[in-house]
Amino acid sequence: AFSHIQTCCRAGIVSGYPDGTYRPAQTVTRDQMAVFISRALAGGDELVPTGPATASFTDVLTDHWAFRYVEYAVDNGVVAGYPDETYRPALTVTRDQMAVFVSRAMVGGDDYVPTGPETAAFTDVLIDHWAFRYIEYLRSEGVVGGYPDGTYRPAVAVTRDQMAVYIQRASALPM
Repeated sequence: AFSHIQTCCRAGIVSGYPDGTYRPAQTVTRDQMAVFISRALAGGDELVPTGPATASFTDVLTDHWAFRYVEYAVDNGVVAGYPDETYRPALTVTRDQMAVFVSRAMVGGDDYVPTGPETAAFTDVLIDHWAFRYIEYLRSEGVVGGYPDGTYRPAVAVTRDQMAVYIQRASALPM
């Protein structure tokens, strides 16, 4: 994923850690996902606005490090919280959840994600899977391809290198 990471880095979407590492195998959390997607939608970190005066979620308040990114993702129809008005920023993102976030970002919100085909492309994501339409949409757009055995593995955690690949492909950033 080196070239995808480099492309996203040049576009101001991803960055490394203060020690000079990127940590590609580290899993992505919901707050980090909001950062990746918000930077991609806005066109870089400096273009993500500061956010509203009042927080949308009880666990991502105005002083949370990812507040402006989460709020930007909310404003763009990418994320929604849980029924208890939380966002749960520290939860690890799985491949099915990633598909929901990225699909919504690509089309401008949940209402615009197509329903999906009549038959499933992956043996482990059938038409009754809660994220079926999102996964199928990303597959149809060339963002995800699944594994050689015909599976998608929706419950597997997303890593930073994978996230860069998804964002580069979804944003059609030139390599």
